[in-house]
Formats: sequence, C-alpha cells, structure tokens
Amino acid sequence: MRYAVISKGISPVQLETEVKKVGAGNIVKTKLVGQLFCELDNDQARILAKVPGLILKEIKEYKTQQVLAQAPAAESISDVFYLLRSYFNPPLTGTGLTVAMLDSGIRKTHEALQNKVVFEVNLTDSPSATDVFGHGTQVAFVIAGGLHAMGSKAGVSPGAILMNIKVISDEGIGNDEDIVLGIDKVCELAEDARKKGLWPTDDMYPNVINLSLGAEDDGDPDNPVRAACRKASTEYGLDVVAAAGNSGPDMTTIMLPACDPEVVAVGALETIGDLVIWEKSSRGPTVQGETKPDFVIWGTSLEMASEKADDEYVVKSGTSFAAPMLSGLTGLLWESGRRAYGESWLFRWTDARQFGPYFSTKPADAPLNKDNAYGYGLPAMGTMLGEVAQVSTPSQGVNDMFPMVMMMAMMSALTGGF
Repeated sequence: MRYAVISKGISPVQLETEVKKVGAGNIVKTKLVGQLFCELDNDQARILAKVPGLILKEIKEYKTQQVLAQAPAAESISDVFYLLRSYFNPPLTGTGLTVAMLDSGIRKTHEALQNKVVFEVNLTDSPSATDVFGHGTQVAFVIAGGLHAMGSKAGVSPGAILMNIKVISDEGIGNDEDIVLGIDKVCELAEDARKKGLWPTDDMYPNVINLSLGAEDDGDPDNPVRAACRKASTEYGLDVVAAAGNSGPDMTTIMLPACDPEVVAVGALETIGDLVIWEKSSRGPTVQGETKPDFVIWGTSLEMASEKADDEYVVKSGTSFAAPMLSGLTGLLWESGRRAYGESWLFRWTDARQFGPYFSTKPADAPLNKDNAYGYGLPAMGTMLGEVAQVSTPSQGVNDMFPMVMMMAMMSALTGGF
C-alpha cells in the first residue's frame, strides 16, 4: 500500500533514513514541504508508525466537482468585470499576477488562453499536461482568459499569467501524492524566484495556488495536502485558495483542503438574480469546528473555454469556478494597490480575511459575522479597488496602510458600494 510520510520535527534526511530502514519501496521525496511517499506492507507500516518525529498516512483520492449548467450562460459576468477594470485609467487587467493551477491540465491552444501559460508539469500518469477531462481549462479561463475588450468573453484578470500543474488525471482523479508534489513544485518555483531576486510580479514568480478540487474532510489536520498547503502559505508566502465543494445544502460538507484554517475557502453564489448562496455550495462548520467558507462569489451558469476545441465554450456551475474567480480578483486588487503604493505593495486574501466583515456584503437576513453559508460574504470589489487606489500614501508602510484602506472600504460598503 502507498503512504505519505510527514515530518513532525525530524529532518528530511532523517525522514528518508527511517523509511529506508524498514525497507520501503518506490520512494518519492518532496524538496521543500517535508514529506515523502513510499510503498509499505502492513508490517513495515506498523514499525514505521512507532518512530517519533513522523506521521504515516494512507494516500487519499481527490476529485474535481462541477455541474453542467442547464440554464443559459450569465453573459453579465464578463461585462461586470470589464466595467470594473475599465473604471481605472489605464484599465486594470491583473498584470503581474501568476496563479499556479493544480488541476486537470489546460488546453493552452484555446483562443482565450493562448500565451497565458508560462510553466507546466504533468504529475499524473496521463500522457500529457493538456486538459482531456474538462475542468482545468475552465478554471484557467475564469482566472485569466480572453482579452480586456468590450463584448469579449474574458475572465477576471486577462493580464494574469498561469502555471499549469497537472495533478488530476484524464479520468478526473487525483491523490495526495500528486497534489503534494504539485504544491512542492510551486513552492520550489517561488523559492527559486526569490533567490534570483525576481519581483513578485515576474511571470515566473507564483503568487497564488488555486485548488479547485477536494476530498471529504476527515478532520485530520495532519492530512498530507493540508500540511503542504500550510507550508506553502506560512513559509513561502503563497495564497492558497480552494473550492468549498458542491455538497450543500447539508452542513459540515466543506471539502478538504478548503477545510484547513490556513486555506482560503470559496463558496458559490447564484450568478443571476438576488445575492443568494447556491444551493449546492458546501456549508460549514468543518469537522474540526471551523466556520467556513471564508468568502463567496459567483459560481453558476458561467460560460468558459472548452477543452474540446480552440473556439468552443461551455456553461458550467460549481465552487470549482468560484475559487478561481477569487484567485483572479487578486490581480485587480494587487495591481490597483501597486499603482498607489509602488511595486513592493502586496495583497493576500489570507491576510485580508481579518478585515472580511468590513469589505464584504451579504443578504440582509444573513448573520453579520462570518457564518457557515456565506463566510464573510461577497467581496465588495468596486469598493475595495476604489479605496485601495484613492489613498495616496501609506503612513507607515503596508502594515499600517491596510487597516486604513479596509476601514474606508467598510464605510463605502455601508452606503451601498458594489
């Protein structure tokens, strides 16, 4: 049987030594996230589990979740983001943002995705990094598809760049090992970029990991994917954004890794009509009692690039497409802030969550505080972008500026700002 072996205090060298002592086979090591994977029989696993400073976990299976929408596409979404970007002169496009997508691959020859992918790796047993299953191409489009042009089919940040980290097979299945190796690769790319002295806006400097995939939450904080997500966020400064799941309206259905406190969990709103949670959007609390999701954003009846042909589009629904919408929004907020404060200004949803109630909006009958359906709510994008751009100079750097910006956003949101 295949296992993940996770360091809980011992060095990577010690970890490998202990695994080899018991005669493990087919050992695959991560470079940065403190894990390795191997084959163990029952006796070997029992012996290794008794070694202090490490944890042994059986490999778990992951899937993407999506729903083919029966309703017509909500054409207004491309238009909404076009108008939002056009509010600025020159228009925002999300330039400078690089999102590492851990998914089923990308059809990078699609008319809306050409020249968007700067790096790709296939960690599955499938023959190539392209998208055969039909999921990653849609996620890619939501983040960075198309061009900034009136009437054009486009994603949130058409100026953003993508890294295609294929961890979901052509059959739509992934596992702990491939996903952790994917996260490890993104951490390696971020570390290499830092060592080379690259600006965070460089194409080869990943800023966000998007995980539109999941497995059932078992309440285990030592799950290999959760452990890797935490390392990516806390040690390598990457925003880790994950789909909440499509198992609502039942409570305690937030998927793994969105259930982890360090991961930004995104639920889905109905795209057409009133501000209301999509029925299938997973609800909290998590098995460990965390209030989730963190945010919600539109995720139904979205028209996106198809994996089947370079000029085809498909309409789908799911939190899988809400998560990349939030990932893409990073680009617009970050670009707006850099214009006001300079290239060193950074934006992370992980840090912004503490101000969530002040820049998010919910239905009138939803709880004011973070709740298990809407989280903090829908980010008031126009408000956030406008206030970030309008504050001319920070008083004492980024850390002092950010609360001030969010407080201004709160005041604007209370008066009905979008």
